[in-house]
Order: sequence, then structure tokens, then C-alpha cells
Amino acid sequence: MGMASAQMNYFNHPLWISSFSWATFFVFMGLTFVCSSTFISNQISDEKSDAINKKLFLVGKYVSTEKSKSIAKYLLFAGLLILVLVHWFSALLVGIIYIIWGIIYNQNPYSWKGKPILGWLANSIVGIILFSIGWGLVMQNQSNSGIIPLDISMLTLLIPYGFCFSSISLLTTLPDMEEDSPSGDRTFSIVFGKGLTLLISLALIFIAFIVALENNDPLASTAALASIPFFIFAFIRRMDKDVLRAIRYPIFIFNFFVLSVYPWLFIPLAITYYVSKYYYWHRFNLHYPTFLVDHD
Repeated sequence: MGMASAQMNYFNHPLWISSFSWATFFVFMGLTFVCSSTFISNQISDEKSDAINKKLFLVGKYVSTEKSKSIAKYLLFAGLLILVLVHWFSALLVGIIYIIWGIIYNQNPYSWKGKPILGWLANSIVGIILFSIGWGLVMQNQSNSGIIPLDISMLTLLIPYGFCFSSISLLTTLPDMEEDSPSGDRTFSIVFGKGLTLLISLALIFIAFIVALENNDPLASTAALASIPFFIFAFIRRMDKDVLRAIRYPIFIFNFFVLSVYPWLFIPLAITYYVSKYYYWHRFNLHYPTFLVDHD
């Protein structure tokens, strides 16, 4: 989305950019490896509380903790190495993502994920950084770009995307409220309640839509508008299945509309979804990832 915004801002709303860039491919690969490392670290840090709450996913149940730590280290090293070799600015930003998600968010004495405002802030900051990485990839080869390929115009354009990312990040605290509370975690939804969490999330996605209209951003405005009904249903009915829809479906909607700018994105999206689904099903008997919501 950061790449698409930069293209639209400087190159008059281009669509269907079918040229292939190996540099972009390897930046995505490096970013994926590093983020995967942080997600494994997150499961490792949650191992004890998840076991108590009987929601242990992979670490400790299917994959040993020590092996998980080794995989996380290898992914982190490989990801950062790829990024340093391909695009130093992306490597710097992805390194910051690891510090936030891999250390500050998960590890003591910080453990921001168990703090209502700081946990939400950490996820929101990562969303902004991800957008900035995409922007920098487009602007790095432009003649008017400085050593740091970011500019003031980016700040306005990233607002709707940052708010959308922040809105969905806030909703992700709701499905685990009952399990997180006995563990001593003080997530936003536990501290401020389900109603306020849903209201703020709805307000953020609506503001994102308004700002996107002001920015003349067809991608953000269309995707946000298509996503708003899911947030409205979740706020009005406050049922778990509506919350899950408001988390899963907008992510798909934003990716779907990004395909109109970068059609090549369909290939890694399809591979990631179907290979992951096959792998989790046959190895762990888990139907994941899925768009299906229970009691549909």
C-alpha cells in the first residue's frame, strides 16, 4: 500500500503495474522472514499463559521451545542479511520492526503486549513503518529523492492506511479477552471494555475513509468504504463472529484492491494462503488460515 500510494502521488494514479522487480521481491522476502521471527518469539513468550488457558498453538505442543528459538534466530539473520544486501533503508526500518515486535512487544521488562495503550501503539507504529518501507521502495530511484527516500507528502497519505491498520490491530485483542484476563495481561479490550474498543475501531476506519477522500486516494477510500459495514455490524451486534469478520474480511479487501495496482501480488498471496492451509491441515489438523467464521 505504501508502494501504491507513492505511485499514485507521483505518477498520476497508475494501475496494473506488471513489471517485475527482483529488488522488491527480496525486500518482501526479507521482511517476511523477520516478521516470522517476531511471531515465533511472540508464541514463545506466551507459552506458559497459553498452556494455562488451553490455547497453546504450535510452540511447546507441536514444536519444541528450543527448536522454535533456533528457527526464529535463523529467520531473523537470513531476513536482515537479505535486506542489507538489497536495500539498506528497508533493512533499517525492518530492524526497527524487530525491536518493536520482537523485543519491546514480547520480552521483559517491556512486554508492551500486556499493556493497553502501549500494545496498541506498538502495532500501530509497525503499520506506519510497513507503509514507509513500500514508499521508500518506489522513491529510492527517483532523481528528487534524498538519501532517505521519504518526504512530507507521505505523512498525509499514510494516515488512512495507518488508521485502518490500527483499527484492525485493536480488534485483534477482542477474541482473546477471556483467555488473556486470567494470565494478567491488560490488553486494551480488557481494560476499557468491548464496547469502547469496537467504537474506537469503527471511528478509526470511518476517519480513514474521510481522510482518503480528502487525499483523492481511490485505493484507501474504496477499501475502507467496503470494510466499514463489517465494523458497523460488529459494533451493533457485538457478537464474536462479527468481530472475526471485521478482522479477516477487511484484510482481504485491502489486498484485493491492491491487486489492481500490483497484479503480481496475487501469486505470493495465493501461495501463502493455500500452502499454509494445506500444511496446517495435514500436519496439525488445523484449518488455518481461513475466512470461515464459526456459526456462519
